[in-house]
Amino acid sequence: MWSRLAPFTLLALAACGSSTDVEVAVEARGMDRPTVDRVIDEFRNVCRPLFNRHRDDVRRIRALVSDEPSTQTRRFGWGTHVEIVVDLGWSRSSLPKDSEGSARFLLGGGARPGVLAFTPTAAALCDQPLAPGRSQAFLPAPGLGDYLGKLVLNPTTDQVRMWREEVARAMTGDYQSQRNVAWCYIDGCYGVEPIDDAKACVWRLVIQAAKHPKSDASDTQNVEVDCRQALAPEDLAAAGVAARDLFRKIYKREMP
Repeated sequence: MWSRLAPFTLLALAACGSSTDVEVAVEARGMDRPTVDRVIDEFRNVCRPLFNRHRDDVRRIRALVSDEPSTQTRRFGWGTHVEIVVDLGWSRSSLPKDSEGSARFLLGGGARPGVLAFTPTAAALCDQPLAPGRSQAFLPAPGLGDYLGKLVLNPTTDQVRMWREEVARAMTGDYQSQRNVAWCYIDGCYGVEPIDDAKACVWRLVIQAAKHPKSDASDTQNVEVDCRQALAPEDLAAAGVAARDLFRKIYKREMP
């Protein structure tokens, strides 16, 4: 993927004769190089510590401009977006000793312009503290909205029909359909249903409580990630109430 990268230098980062280079590949339609440069400059403004205090620990920075949808871009409503990967040196003096060898960021505009730092190491490169229980950080970047557009999804009639059929099967207690419905509320499933973390959690709680013979450890892990880590305490409590109601509708008994 990175074989077609062409390097360019972010001016204004030079100090004492050194500079920081970002290698860029463009795979998105309608993005010219000046616009890409401005996007990278917005990233520099949002994550300045990466380019000054931590720059001696940085070995390489790569940026891929893309409009290929993914779960992350659907969740943020981002169309054209930029993925940035920072490779760190073997010896790292300005970062925690347990930092990883690379860090990944995702940049987007649309209705929620900003930078998503995927790991604690990525957040540390921006000197961004993590919220309790969180491993990712979101840094607002309003300027990105001027250059990176929002994601527009137009589900087909067949996709909408398939979604409705999946929900109907889930309401009969079908294990895999329930998992698929929960995932669609996390991912968006190409626009057939709005992303809704609370509804995803409700289905995860129902699945865990139903104890289907096909259920495995991943269902418990999904509750941890999609409920306890994803929702605020008050939203988690409300999801628990909704899950009991949904469980009762499906199984005609109280949720254990």
